[in-house]
Amino acid sequence: MKPIFLLALSLLLFAGCSESPQCEEEIYLLPEGFRGKIMVFFDQTDGQEMLYENTARIYQIPVSGVIKSQFPKNGGCMNDGRIQFFYEDSVGTRQPIEYYLNIDMDSLQQNKDYVLFTFLNEKNTKPDFVIHFVGDVSEFKELTESVRNIDPVAILNSL
Repeated sequence: MKPIFLLALSLLLFAGCSESPQCEEEIYLLPEGFRGKIMVFFDQTDGQEMLYENTARIYQIPVSGVIKSQFPKNGGCMNDGRIQFFYEDSVGTRQPIEYYLNIDMDSLQQNKDYVLFTFLNEKNTKPDFVIHFVGDVSEFKELTESVRNIDPVAILNSL
């Protein structure tokens, strides 16, 4: 009787877990040499179409750093290697940009670009968006200060 109960409980737990949204891999393609804020607004019907490369979402980031995307908000995979950033040149050659969550903070080099920080909007607030900072370590404080008083609705409406 006990094995049947454990099996039934396991099946219920598995079914409950399968209902939760999966975190999809993401690839951010930045213009070569881009530095500053990347801001992606999710669930925008007039945004970039949903494009995948294998199983990874693709976000084509323009020089402005701000896009609307038709993808829904993604989450839960911030530091497990499923988010990748690349500089992409005019012929499509990609150069990886290291994500600070995937490296030891003590090993950050000066004068090297990193994705330094990620900021998600508060839960249950609209619009859904994410901000990533790209630059070198000396720019971290300036980039952080630059988002303290942003108005995401005004930014979205200006696109």
